[in-house]
Amino acid sequence: MSWLIIALIFLAAFGPLFWLLPSRTDRRLAKMRSRARTLGLRVEVTQLPDVAAAASARVTAGGRRLEPMVSCAAYHLALPRVAPAAPQWRLLRSRAESSGPIAGWQWDSNPAGAASYWEQAAMIVAALPADALACGAQASEVACWWRENVVAENAEKSVESLHDALAKLAELQRVTDAAASISDDGEEPPAGAGDER
Repeated sequence: MSWLIIALIFLAAFGPLFWLLPSRTDRRLAKMRSRARTLGLRVEVTQLPDVAAAASARVTAGGRRLEPMVSCAAYHLALPRVAPAAPQWRLLRSRAESSGPIAGWQWDSNPAGAASYWEQAAMIVAALPADALACGAQASEVACWWRENVVAENAEKSVESLHDALAKLAELQRVTDAAASISDDGEEPPAGAGDER
C-alpha cells in the first residue's frame, strides 16, 4: 500500500513535467526546420486561404462570409541577387478546375510570366511535396507553403528535395531576370552588375 501512495505522490509531483516534453511530431518538425536552416532556408509558421474548405466553412449560419484559413510552414529561399524583371507570383494548390498556368494550381496573385517561363516552372512545381499548399516567387525570394506531413524517416530527405526545387525556381528567376535585362538594354549587363540587394 505504501508503494501505491509513493507512486501517486511521484505522479502528482512530476506528472506536469511530462506534459512539457516535446511530442514525436514536435521533434520531427524541429529536426526538419533545423535542416532547412542549415540549407539556407528561412522557415516561418503562417496561414493561407483554405481553397479546399467546404461550403459550410465559408458562411456562418447567419449568412456572414468567412475566410477559412489553413496553418502551414513557409519555406523561403533568398535569391542571390534581386530579380525585379522576373515574374512575381503566387499559386495555391486547388482540387477545383485550375485557373492558373499549371494544372492543379490557381492564381493567388495577378497572372504573371510568359508561356515559356511556365513550361519550365511547371516541371519545378511538380517536384514540390504532395502536401505543398502554395508556391511563389518574388523579386528577392522564392517560397513554398507546406503542411510538412512526412514520416520521421523521410523528414530530412523531404527538406532537401524541397530545397532543390526552390533552388531550381530561384535559378529560373535569375535567368529570366537576366534575359529581360538583356532584351531591355539590347546588350548583356557587365559582370557583377546588380549583385547588391
